[in-house]
Amino acid sequence: MILSATILAAGGSTRMDSENKLLLDLGDKMIIEHACDVVAEAGFEPIIVVTGHDSENIRETLRGRNVAFVHNEAWKSGMAGSISTGVARLPEDVDGNLIVLGDMPFITPSTLDILREEFIRISGEKIIYPSHDGQQANPVLFPKKYFSEIISAKGERGCKSVLKKHPEEAVAVPIESDDVILDCDTKEDYLRMTKLLRT
Repeated sequence: MILSATILAAGGSTRMDSENKLLLDLGDKMIIEHACDVVAEAGFEPIIVVTGHDSENIRETLRGRNVAFVHNEAWKSGMAGSISTGVARLPEDVDGNLIVLGDMPFITPSTLDILREEFIRISGEKIIYPSHDGQQANPVLFPKKYFSEIISAKGERGCKSVLKKHPEEAVAVPIESDDVILDCDTKEDYLRMTKLLRT
């Protein structure tokens, strides 16, 4: 079973003032590097990185990694457009695609392995997403049969509209670790992440 990943790196980091959150240092890497490296380590391939804002710097930061880049010209229109742009570039032989937020640097290979194993266990027929303390989290693994619906989605909600439309086709996988809910939207989030890294 071929499982790919789409990593979203197009946003404008509007709540971070003038800084691109994906290019903030976190330990020995930038946030987007952490996300890409974990997905690669977990064996998802191909990996599509969707760029938009600050595209050249994102590409330069990820230079040398085994990823393909696709640019979303309309990145200001919302996350759904970036997801659509990435999924539309997937090869025909892909069976499932993991939608990964580029600002989630604490996701671990073991968490991604759990999601993949559940996807394979049910023969790639349903949407797999992590849950933490009853909260729907990220990343989400979609079967190929939903790709066309994902590509036609609009707005800021991304794939949440697809999940909401097909609740009976979605399987929540409990994850004890909070890595599936830790993202970086604000400077406060970033400070919290730097503190977590030191603990």
